[in-house]
Amino acid sequence: MDKNDSLKVSRGNDPMAIRRLTHLEPETLRLLVEYGRAALGESALDEWMLPVIASCGLLYVGRVGEEAVGAAEILGILDSGDIYLEGFYIRPEMQGRGYGTELMLGVIDLLQREGFRRMLVTLAPENEAGTRLYDKTGFREIDYLPDRYGAGRHRLLLAVELGGSEDTQGKGKI
Repeated sequence: MDKNDSLKVSRGNDPMAIRRLTHLEPETLRLLVEYGRAALGESALDEWMLPVIASCGLLYVGRVGEEAVGAAEILGILDSGDIYLEGFYIRPEMQGRGYGTELMLGVIDLLQREGFRRMLVTLAPENEAGTRLYDKTGFREIDYLPDRYGAGRHRLLLAVELGGSEDTQGKGKI
């Protein structure tokens, strides 16, 4: 792990350490799957996909003390400096304390250091908490995707600019 793979942040709460994981020990995998399901339900990544994200994408986990409070699961988009936020969550019992904002801003900081151009995410239009978080952390709506995940499952496509360019995509590459 190099210096660009971790970050300590403190924006008013207990200090959070954000660390990129590239390999998941069995107990860590079990806990992250459990926490993801509690927060995201059926859309959470499972024990088959999380190790793939960790080894082939970007998996950042936010911890307060020794306890994981949330995670950001990111995939690269081929032939661009863009990345896609596949999953983002704060454990339900940890929500409402500012950890979501802390984790997202910390992840954005780490991604900017890596030279990525932009991060994309889809969001259900009725997800008010998600809308507040993404708005607060610099995401803007760039498209509406009707029936994205099946009939009647519409999504907004949001993006946050990270500062890299297509010229620096070699640096900002997963």
